[in-house]
Amino acid sequence: MANPNNVFLTGTQKVMDWYDQNAKTCFWSITDTKGSVVFMNADNDENLSRDHLEANVRSAEAAGLDCTFILRIHPKAPKEGYFVKNSPEMIITKFRPVAYETASMQPVNNMQMGYANNNLIGEISILKSQIAALQMKLDEEDEEEEEETEEGGLAGFFKNPQMQNMLLQTLSGLLMPTTTKVTNMAGVMDGAATDQDAKIDEAIEVLKQFDANLGDDLLLLAEMALNDKQQFNFLLKMLRK
Repeated sequence: MANPNNVFLTGTQKVMDWYDQNAKTCFWSITDTKGSVVFMNADNDENLSRDHLEANVRSAEAAGLDCTFILRIHPKAPKEGYFVKNSPEMIITKFRPVAYETASMQPVNNMQMGYANNNLIGEISILKSQIAALQMKLDEEDEEEEEETEEGGLAGFFKNPQMQNMLLQTLSGLLMPTTTKVTNMAGVMDGAATDQDAKIDEAIEVLKQFDANLGDDLLLLAEMALNDKQQFNFLLKMLRK
């Protein structure tokens, strides 16, 4: 049988022989005669690139496709992650997956080719969406880590019922008016103050096991009591529930 499409290469073996002799990079794409990309490789791996090309051409040959394709060798990987019709190219060649010696006389199944093109475009769109979603997730995690760093080590204690009473006792001791001790007569112990001091010491010893920056955190709470009483009162109400 004559070569009806007048292409230079027919059959998988001839395509791969041409590729081995002429390809200077790992980047290639296969388009139809209108320039629509059907298959491509944008990974910088020689072995995977060649295997990928052979697998795609061989599957097209097995499907009996006898239409003309164009194999394009590109100088570098595309910035967008995939090749398009106008991507820079080094060398091209036309080929037909089915060797003309064994080609059938059946017409080209345009519906199959259209489905293959649409499927490839869909996969690319899904991949781009997944990359965008992953980037958004990473950005959100970075923001959450920054917020946790700013909040300090006591943030977890606010959600722990067993630590709320102990923390409240500590806060109460810190916020006692300084005049309480000043008005005490020398040598006379205030029973309430002594009780609070003992509770403060006990609470601090427990909290130190869970918060390496307890001193800094307590100072932050004291500063909140001085500068933002509304927020501090809200915190106390939450701890007393």
